[in-house]
Amino acid sequence: MTARTPLPSPSPPGARLALPGRLALPLRELALDLAALVWPTTCVGCGAADRECCRSCRARLREAPEMLVRELDGLPCVVRGRYEGPLRAVLVAFKHGGRAGFRRMLGEALRAPLVRAIRIAALAASGRASCAAGAAGAAGAAGAPGAPGAPGASGAPLIVAMPSRPRGVRERGYRHLDVLIASALRRQRAPALRVAALRTTRGRVGQVGLSAAQRERNARRIAVRRSARRIVRGRLVVLVDDIITTGASVRAARVALERAGASVVVIVALCTAERLDSAGLPAKSRMNI
Repeated sequence: MTARTPLPSPSPPGARLALPGRLALPLRELALDLAALVWPTTCVGCGAADRECCRSCRARLREAPEMLVRELDGLPCVVRGRYEGPLRAVLVAFKHGGRAGFRRMLGEALRAPLVRAIRIAALAASGRASCAAGAAGAAGAAGAPGAPGAPGASGAPLIVAMPSRPRGVRERGYRHLDVLIASALRRQRAPALRVAALRTTRGRVGQVGLSAAQRERNARRIAVRRSARRIVRGRLVVLVDDIITTGASVRAARVALERAGASVVVIVALCTAERLDSAGLPAKSRMNI
């Protein structure tokens, strides 16, 4: 089952023309110059005039991924980079500034860590399937009945996005993580299924500005959707977030999913943000990045 989220501002049919490679970039720049005369803008990353994201910031965003791979409560956590520079600026503009067009750049940034995480989950699924087949064979040899449909015995890994608060979804008009995941997996033959399995519960607020203890309490306001419980039961899960700070939210989501019978095997995020202590130094947290 694949969750479908409507993409914001789709281009009208025929809006894109196939142009020779030598002409595409100059014509695109010319179109942006003309647009800047009517709708003046500045780069969200560096403030340069006439571009929402200038060529230099785009280049920095498209550099070879830093790809931080660490551990969070015993699970591999694959992250595109740190919450700084153009990555931070573009994500904030997309998430809070209505710049829906940035979904492609951010999708490209998320692609490498997400594909790597899916491969980790696929290997885990393959290992579990082999173990289940071996156990079934041993049971058959012993004359015992098998256990079809046992948890973890079948199915591709599931990609589950962290949930957005209803207010944020209403303001944006879409679930931003679902949009980024769809963009990241565009034209990718990923052996995984996307499922909208999580929801926030009453009383959850934004994590920005909360202390570590407040984040932990607030993060617990996550639950598995009733309609998704049967789907996630016995399945391996790739859990996706945009920003990880203390890891409180993904930790709470993992607990909710595993109570529903799923097994979270890898976490992936676009970026990680460091919390600073009173001296301006990185504060200790359970996120070992």
